[in-house]
Amino acid sequence: MKATTSEIYKGKTLKIAFTDFVQPDLDLETEMIADAGLEMCVAEPHCQTEQEVIDFVKTCGANAIVSLYAPIGKATFEALPNLRVVSVPLVGVDSIDIEAARQAGVWIAHIPDAWVSEVGVHAVAMGLSLIRHLPFYDRAIREKRWNYEETGVLHRPSELTFGILGCGRIGQQAARSAQPSFGRVIAYDPFMPSDVWPDWIERVKTLEELFEKSTVVSLHTPLTPQTHHIVNMDILGRMKRGSFIVNASRGALIDPKALLDAMDSGHIAGAGLDVFEQEPPNPDDPLLHHPRTICTPHAAYYSIEADLEGRSRAIKNIIDFNKNGRPNHTVVEGTR
Repeated sequence: MKATTSEIYKGKTLKIAFTDFVQPDLDLETEMIADAGLEMCVAEPHCQTEQEVIDFVKTCGANAIVSLYAPIGKATFEALPNLRVVSVPLVGVDSIDIEAARQAGVWIAHIPDAWVSEVGVHAVAMGLSLIRHLPFYDRAIREKRWNYEETGVLHRPSELTFGILGCGRIGQQAARSAQPSFGRVIAYDPFMPSDVWPDWIERVKTLEELFEKSTVVSLHTPLTPQTHHIVNMDILGRMKRGSFIVNASRGALIDPKALLDAMDSGHIAGAGLDVFEQEPPNPDDPLLHHPRTICTPHAAYYSIEADLEGRSRAIKNIIDFNKNGRPNHTVVEGTR
């Protein structure tokens, strides 16, 4: 009889490789891992390519990975036959080739809900700041101009529609945050079954309808081949002149040239960008310097509380895999 994953690995020791991270230290992770009787190794400098991931993990002899943005794909799984589990302290797993992980039998774990409140609120805050022209007023005043009409026409929020692309946990939090201020909140998500759709959010039938009816569209969908540059010139052209885009999801959801052209023409009145296709963005990226953007450094997820929760739960996924044969929150159920 074939042994289950749990029977094979329960009680055995994993060694965890940290390929990359953004926090100033790993004190929290070190304490949790030591308390669990596991080992760890840290890449210095951080891994930026898949080959660097492979070389580092081979060198330290790890069979588990905690990764943030380092690329992990088919080559990694083939080169590291002892790799059992990869855990990311994020909702999205864009840097991991999920299909290759599935074929290789490697477990992929994530944190599906650690940042929900922060991202939803951040996105709506960006939307509200745009429709009230806060970043545009701020720039004008710092340039010694004092004229409330120079930034363009403002409308009462209760007369406007907030649209949401992607109605998962974060999209629903954005809806909750938007409803007190906006007159209407609508959403589009082709993958959510009707029987679980929140009855307090108005559902539209097509992507085109979402953009045509919304004054602000906030993006809360994963990055996939199908959603890459889903916000393009055609879809932006369907919005009413003077509308806004907010992206606190993944930078590559937006075609940057299309957005720049739409803002330069005045068709799109502004954009709130927490994420970029390249991060950190090139200092000369025109989106950073455009007078109609407000930008934050991929900070929508961040609060002290959310940071501690996400980091600790990423480690807990691996600790639980070591104890029970499976992480708490899986994207891919492995067989290794």
